Amino acid sequence: ELVVNSLKEGVVTLITDLNGNHVVQRCLQKLSREQATFIYDAAVDDCVSIATHRHGCCVLQRCVDYASEQQRGHLVSRIAQNALVLSQDPFGNYVVQYILDLGNAHSSVAVMRNLQGSFAYLSMQKFSSNVVEKCLKLAPAAAREAIIREIAAAPTLPQMLNDAYANYVVQCALTVSKGALYSVLCEAIRPHMAMLRLSPHGKRILAKLQRR
Repeated sequence: ELVVNSLKEGVVTLITDLNGNHVVQRCLQKLSREQATFIYDAAVDDCVSIATHRHGCCVLQRCVDYASEQQRGHLVSRIAQNALVLSQDPFGNYVVQYILDLGNAHSSVAVMRNLQGSFAYLSMQKFSSNVVEKCLKLAPAAAREAIIREIAAAPTLPQMLNDAYANYVVQCALTVSKGALYSVLCEAIRPHMAMLRLSPHGKRILAKLQRR
């Protein structure tokens, strides 16, 4: 109780401190979930500032690990609400990927719902392109189809095909799509085949198409 009362007021400062974050992580390990409530409350209230910090992003992942089902639900919900901002951040993207890696369909769909309409834009950024790839690999079938159809219909598809990051997303989409959905994506790419032959990124996509 003395420890909790001593740390409570400055917990966000500790979470983002080079040394203090280890104290908070040890609290998560050793305190009961009820005693550690002050940490989970701070993680929910200051989700974005913590998730986008070098040390905070690690603490947030440990919060997800040690939380009760109810605490985890609140935390995952807040992360999903801010998924668009976090996915574009050098540290926040790892937190979003961690939620996707939980393998919980409800959590994954909550994240993807908040990224809907931005998948093409996110694909052309260094950090968020990794999140989009993970969505494609781990999404339930219906969510994956929605992402691929969004990419195929994107006005920026020609730029994506030649983009240093987005071309990997397109390759991933080609790998995980099947049947009619694969055909939709191929038909969207087909008008740009001549352009693909002229760029190293485009050649990777052509190679992927030829292997299929």
